[in-house]
Amino acid sequence: MNLETKLSRLFIYGIAIFPFLLLVGPLVSELFLISVIIYFFYFIIKENQFRFLNNRYLIFFGIFYLSVLFSTILNFIDFNHTKGGLFYFRIPLYAFAIWFILEKFNNFDKKIVFFYSVFLFILICDSLIQYYFGKNLVGFELKSGRVSSFFGEELILGSFILRTLPIFLIYLIMSEILTEKSNLIIVILISFSCSIIYLSGERSSFGLIILFFFTLFFISKNLRKFIIFIMLSFIFISIILTNLQNSDKNNPAVRMFSNTYNQVTKIDKRQNFNNENKLIDKVYMFSYDHHYHYLLAYKIFKDHMIFGTGVKGFRYLCRKKIYTLNDDEGCSTHPHNTYVQILVSNGLIGFSLLILGLFYVIKEIFMCRKKINSSKKFDKYEISKAIAITAIFVNIWPLVPNGNFFNNWLSMFYFYPIGFYLYFKDKNEKKIS
Repeated sequence: MNLETKLSRLFIYGIAIFPFLLLVGPLVSELFLISVIIYFFYFIIKENQFRFLNNRYLIFFGIFYLSVLFSTILNFIDFNHTKGGLFYFRIPLYAFAIWFILEKFNNFDKKIVFFYSVFLFILICDSLIQYYFGKNLVGFELKSGRVSSFFGEELILGSFILRTLPIFLIYLIMSEILTEKSNLIIVILISFSCSIIYLSGERSSFGLIILFFFTLFFISKNLRKFIIFIMLSFIFISIILTNLQNSDKNNPAVRMFSNTYNQVTKIDKRQNFNNENKLIDKVYMFSYDHHYHYLLAYKIFKDHMIFGTGVKGFRYLCRKKIYTLNDDEGCSTHPHNTYVQILVSNGLIGFSLLILGLFYVIKEIFMCRKKINSSKKFDKYEISKAIAITAIFVNIWPLVPNGNFFNNWLSMFYFYPIGFYLYFKDKNEKKIS
């Protein structure tokens, strides 16, 4: 086996199990991403495959990157605040590299499905051990009654599973392993994974996994029975798991429902303050903290409407006295909502591109639904495209608090399913032509 073949296998399987690389650590995933991009450019030049760079999708992401770059340079503070914007181009390019490698090798090996199954099984077991015994297999303790598994103090387990499951589903469909005999095992595995999202206490991830399956149910008639079984099993398993835990303190229902209601309707310890805004005297947007993030972001945005403040401008400017709100509320590393963050970081230009992207994704959802429902056969490529576009839709859903859009970990996960979508989109268009 020569070096080129070894590298090809490394990238084929590396892309397939990329979520695992993100779990291992940022350095490993970053090195892999850069290596894939270099490999991508080497082969498109060698094989004269410039169509991967000459398309409307790259133009769109290129314009978005330029908005990031220009807003960051325009608001230059120091290199530390600027480097995220300067080198952000690598994240969209990773999606095109994924498209190229999937096209070149078309490898949807059953070994990958087996890996995901074992990986999710270990993650589920570790999470349950932490939930019931207070510590997981490597000694990470339960944090504020919330399960984090191998992520330790980073409470991102739910987000990780949310963004991993669509890729697992794609490989299930493409490897044609989703048969009658294996359906029950797969349903149980995915249902338990959803229950771990619930136990993690991540309200955004909990809401988004429901949105994911609801949207997929809407698109694909072929998966509706499968999704119904998953949702029913998910509810049943979640009830059983929480009832086996004696402590109400660790019951995710308290955080998911009671605390959410209290935070939105101002029934919390911080409800007594003076503010002229009558809306705040009635209800919060998601919570007290989130509400003030958004108010502060809007205040900063009014002074940087066109080009924004740059990728780290919010965390820098929110400390300045001219933007201070009552009791210095709202200042953080980012505004905790993708649309608010892009609005304040990239201004109206970047925000307009994000809105355009959202409308495109919604249009694709309806087009996928039309194609799948009008077809009499099970088209695994079209259904896989539906899963990928649904994953993208969930990632850019506007009505939910989010992590930092420009965080490397989250950005990689956001662009990861885009590479799969581009591959299936291109594949389906070739079949038609």
